[in-house]
Amino acid sequence: MKKLLSLLLASACIFSLAACGSSNIEASKKPFPAFEGVDFDGNTVNNDLFADYDATIVNFWTNGCGSCIAEMPDLEKYYQEFKEKNINLVAVAASAGDSEEMRAEAEKILTEKGVTYTNIIPDPESEFYKNFICEIAGFPTTYIVDREGNIIGAPLAGVVKNQEDTLLDRLELITTKES
Repeated sequence: MKKLLSLLLASACIFSLAACGSSNIEASKKPFPAFEGVDFDGNTVNNDLFADYDATIVNFWTNGCGSCIAEMPDLEKYYQEFKEKNINLVAVAASAGDSEEMRAEAEKILTEKGVTYTNIIPDPESEFYKNFICEIAGFPTTYIVDREGNIIGAPLAGVVKNQEDTLLDRLELITTKES
């Protein structure tokens, strides 16, 4: 009986892992949530930014996340490389709206890492913050959004460079569809 139970449990684990490897990257048709925030220059930023690009990479990070900070130079390289392909990269500094100190710390991090892509400071009182950012299980987390504002595939949890093939596949899916 123990062997049968062990075999069933092992089979269940294998099937669940196989499901995790699914490469289905079709548009989820789940729109990225409505948001409005400001960048570190005081400019208003909202969902309208998606319409200007074939795809937009949206990276969520926090001041206390070492992996988030460590990946910023790689994200900057992606941003510079993808600009000519009409692909944008923006980030949401999830903790920067919590206080002036947190904002100053985020700005210091961005300066030290040489980041030039737009970073959005979310309002902690907004629905976007309460109902979306607060639901993110871990940082960094990155979404890929098409020009209609639809999220493409599941979020990339963790450092983007470690998931570069997935990132490039999704971007190719979007950009070839736009052509």
